[in-house]
Amino acid sequence: MSASLISSDIPLRRQLRALLEPEGFDIREAASPAPAVDHLRHGRFRLIILDLESAPRERHEAVKALKRMSGAPLIVLSRTDDDAEVVSALGHGADDFIVTPFNPGVLLARIYANLRMLRRVSPPAADHLVNGPVRMDPGRHEVRVNGHVVSFSPKEFGILRQLMIHKGEPVSNQILLRHIWGDAHTRDDAYLRVYISQIRKKLQPANLQAAISSTSRKTYRMAALADDAAGQLPPTATH
Repeated sequence: MSASLISSDIPLRRQLRALLEPEGFDIREAASPAPAVDHLRHGRFRLIILDLESAPRERHEAVKALKRMSGAPLIVLSRTDDDAEVVSALGHGADDFIVTPFNPGVLLARIYANLRMLRRVSPPAADHLVNGPVRMDPGRHEVRVNGHVVSFSPKEFGILRQLMIHKGEPVSNQILLRHIWGDAHTRDDAYLRVYISQIRKKLQPANLQAAISSTSRKTYRMAALADDAAGQLPPTATH
């Protein structure tokens, strides 16, 4: 398995390499996001770890750029646990947020949890889902909107998949949270709102952001779409 480690902190890169190589990861290091994006352009990676301190002026733009290049889990490391920083990193596409210094065992557990999530949202290729102009190929972890590929993180992909499976029906926050994060997170509604907002933004260029609505404060629903659905939807979605 290939992993991209992005940090300007050489001791931190050494620590991560020492942690991951015995687990079978083939490590590619970069001191900043720019060369890492180039690495992703020319190779496949199963994991990306980004130290936000390596991009102090463009930290969340770096998250967005990396997620555009790869559907691999992106784990962000930060020296701060400020709520606004966490929400911003997740909102820009990060799949997990770890505060440094970290417990190596906890970091490994979080890495494997994210890799399991990627496998769960990528069942056999025959399990395609179609909702009007939105077409999902779980086997390739690919979503096409009006024929164009749109990049979704593993958690975004998992949420969208559940909504497409139950298109036209309300799906409770609890079901979505349990499916994506497990039983320990069934009350983390704010966490879910961040990801729903990101999914809507990615559907917005096709004027489909209103396809996902909040039917109450505790449920979401994806409308059953026709192929020309954009012209049939209200201009905005609620909550």
